[in-house]
Amino acid sequence: MTASSYNKSVGDLNDTIDKLIDRLSSIEPSSLEQLEQWRETSYRSIDDYCKHKRHELIEKKQIQQQKQLDHLRTQVNQLIDRHDNKKEHYDIINHDLQLSEIKINELEHLRLTLHPLSIDEHLIVRRRRIFPLSHSYRTIHLKAGLESAIGTNDQHLLVDREGKHLCLLDQNLTIIKEIPFTHDGIHGICWSSTIHRFIIITFKEILLLDEKTMSLEICPIPSKKDWWRGTCSNQSLFLSTVEWEWHTPITCGKDEIICDLKYNNGYLAIPIYNKHKDESRFELRSITTFDNIWSVRTHGRCRCCSIDIDQWLVMDHDDCRFFHISADGKLLETDKYDEHERLEDIIPWNNDDIVVLTKKNIHLHKFG
Repeated sequence: MTASSYNKSVGDLNDTIDKLIDRLSSIEPSSLEQLEQWRETSYRSIDDYCKHKRHELIEKKQIQQQKQLDHLRTQVNQLIDRHDNKKEHYDIINHDLQLSEIKINELEHLRLTLHPLSIDEHLIVRRRRIFPLSHSYRTIHLKAGLESAIGTNDQHLLVDREGKHLCLLDQNLTIIKEIPFTHDGIHGICWSSTIHRFIIITFKEILLLDEKTMSLEICPIPSKKDWWRGTCSNQSLFLSTVEWEWHTPITCGKDEIICDLKYNNGYLAIPIYNKHKDESRFELRSITTFDNIWSVRTHGRCRCCSIDIDQWLVMDHDDCRFFHISADGKLLETDKYDEHERLEDIIPWNNDDIVVLTKKNIHLHKFG
C-alpha cells in the first residue's frame, strides 16, 4: 500500500468514526417518547392520589364541621327568636360547640405519616429480543415419556425420564438425584414456594415431591375426572381436566381442550386448542373471576410460560414454533425452533435462562 492510499484508508476510517459519533449523539429512539408519556402519566397518578388524600383527610372533615356549625347557628337563632333562656338548652349547644372546636383544633394540627415512594427497578425494563433464540449453551440427552413436563425452583429442575424415573437436575443440567416413578404419565409439574414442594400432575393423582428427601406423597384431591395440567399461586392450586365435551363451558367450547395452564401475577394463561378447526387461542384470565382479559390467536397444541415479568412465550408442539406475546395480548414475534425435535415443554429459569424440553433432550438457552 502506497503512502497516499494508506493515508486515504486511514482517513476513511476517521470519516466512519465521525459519522458514527454523529449518529450516536443524535439517537432518539421512539421509546423515549414512551418513557416521557409514562412519566407524565405517573405524575398525574401522584397528583390524583394527593387530591384524593387531601379531600379524604381535610376537605371532607371541613365540610362536615361546616354543616355542624351551620346547624348550631340555626339552633342559636331559634333560641333568640323564641326568647328561650333555659340553661339546659344553652348548655347543650355550648357543649356541641366545644366538641366542634376540639375537632377543628385537631384538624389544624393534623400530622401525617408519609412513607417514601419506592420505585421498583422493574417498572421500566428494556424489552429483550427473544428471537432468534440463542443456541443452547447446555444440553443433556434425556428421553422424555409419552407425555412429559418440567418444573423448576431457584436451584433445581425436575423432569421424568422415559416415564419411569424422576430426575432432579442442577443448573449445569447434571442429574443429582433420581428415583423410580411408578405412577401414571406426568402431564404437569409446578413448584409451590408455600409448601416447598414440587407438585406433579398425573391422570389420576396429584403428587407432592420433597426435593431434599425425594419422597413422594399423594395429595388427597379425589376426582372421577382425568387431570391434565396444573399450576399454582401462593394460595391456590389450579387444575384442568382432559376432556372434549364441556357441559358448562366457562373456558372452553365443545371440541376444545386446555393445552396448558400457567399462573403469573394474578392471572392464568390458558392455551386452548380446537381439534376441528386445528387452531388455538391463547387467553389470559383473572384468577378471581375467570374473566377473559384478552385473547390472541396462535396455532396448534401449545404450552406456555411467563417471561420478562408479565409477557408470555407460547410453544407449538408439532410445528416447533415459538410465539412471543406482550402483556396486553399483542403478538410481538414468532420464530421456528432450530433443534429439529418435537417440543414438549418450556419454562423460564431465574432471570436469564429458558429451559426447552424436547422428546430426547433438555436444552438450556440464554435470553437475548
